[in-house]
Amino acid sequence: MINNGIPDLKYLFEPRSVALVGASKDEWKSGGMFINSMLKDSYAGTIYPVNPKESEIMGLKCYPNLADIPGEIDLAILAIPSAAIIPAMEECARKHVKFAVVHAVGFSEMGAAGRDYEKKMVDIAHEGGVRIIGPNCMGIFTSRGRVNTVVPYARLPLEPGGVGFVGQSGWASETMLRLGSARGLRFSGVISIGNQSDLRVEDLIGYWGGDPQTKVIAAYVEGLKDARRFMQIAREICPHKPVIVWKGGSSEMGARSAASHTGSLAGDYEVFQAMCRQVGIIAAKSMEDVIDLAIAFNCPVLPPGRRVGLLIEAGGGAVASSDASAREGLTIPQLSQQTQDRLAAYLKDKVPPSTNRKNPVDLVWVPIGDTYGVYADCLEMILSDVDACVMVAYGFLQIDQFRSRIVELRDRLKKPVLYVPGNPSDQVLGMEMAVKDGIPVYLMPENAIHCLGAMVRRKEFLERL
Repeated sequence: MINNGIPDLKYLFEPRSVALVGASKDEWKSGGMFINSMLKDSYAGTIYPVNPKESEIMGLKCYPNLADIPGEIDLAILAIPSAAIIPAMEECARKHVKFAVVHAVGFSEMGAAGRDYEKKMVDIAHEGGVRIIGPNCMGIFTSRGRVNTVVPYARLPLEPGGVGFVGQSGWASETMLRLGSARGLRFSGVISIGNQSDLRVEDLIGYWGGDPQTKVIAAYVEGLKDARRFMQIAREICPHKPVIVWKGGSSEMGARSAASHTGSLAGDYEVFQAMCRQVGIIAAKSMEDVIDLAIAFNCPVLPPGRRVGLLIEAGGGAVASSDASAREGLTIPQLSQQTQDRLAAYLKDKVPPSTNRKNPVDLVWVPIGDTYGVYADCLEMILSDVDACVMVAYGFLQIDQFRSRIVELRDRLKKPVLYVPGNPSDQVLGMEMAVKDGIPVYLMPENAIHCLGAMVRRKEFLERL
């Protein structure tokens, strides 16, 4: 499916051996923190600390240089200042290291002299077949390979997942990992790519496009080295997988910040947005939006149309959802008389009387007992008349049987169910569990409806192909 010179990044995400250049016994220095992280996360390959001043670090034999390492090296992590990078990259090239992560700053983001220094580093790397992530980056998180240089001080869930993220910002990559994991997302990989001196955003997107384990691709972009190639790759992938992109630099000040941050030319924001619409990229407007959209497309089904059902236990949630639906071009149709009659008969003596059984369906308050069962039964009735349902309710997400019922309905009827908890602070664990099950969960109705609108538009894009 994917061409355009996409490299094979298997051993970047599943390295059999990692050399840590600048290794340290001090766990508060990056060279010690990275090793400590791999040990705590049970990295299964071989770790080679490299430091000419040490013979052993954290129980591992330490080597004075890369040449003395006896085996092949899939990944070299260079935790050293920029002034030491060229000699280290020469060693990587002679050793034919497959991938190198360069964390140091002081390259193209600093101007002409930095650009020349960066080019020299890349030229040396390519002589030995080395591919570079960075510089000026936080590196890699891979659940498959159990390597985490993005937030090495944090123990994150390492169960492999279906979301791939690449960001030209360490903050964006860390936010995706920390908040995304807490929300229930699981990742096939996260890359903080920095200056894109060698491997670029589109290389990662292209690789994940051909990776059967990656279901959703997301990116934070400040500037593109080759916009035409980026769009060509996206055009090939978007019919098969959702690609979510947040483009920074929409304002003059933002574009100026991008140039000083990663040496990127932000380009014309409106032109970029138009190109995204043309090829099917889902445009995000913030980092929060990236995470919300990734949660939406983590759901395995798309709504077949624009009709939305609302099943609520909070009248204000119905108003907010209705207003948001209007903004998104979604409709909240009146349920058929047959469905209204079924709901009325079923709910008699189960919940307080209400005139609202038409859509939104307001349950007011469901007494303790088979509460989640009442919600699930009503959900099934409502889904017979609409293309998707948004629930605003106060409990149940931690109940396995309730989530299983939603999943069963979703998969059988091919209609998504989105959930907004009435008291999010009481349902943190349940929210994470639901997202892992492919049930999109949001803190506010407006977020849920916004993402449902994006799901509808993607369905319509696919139908036009």
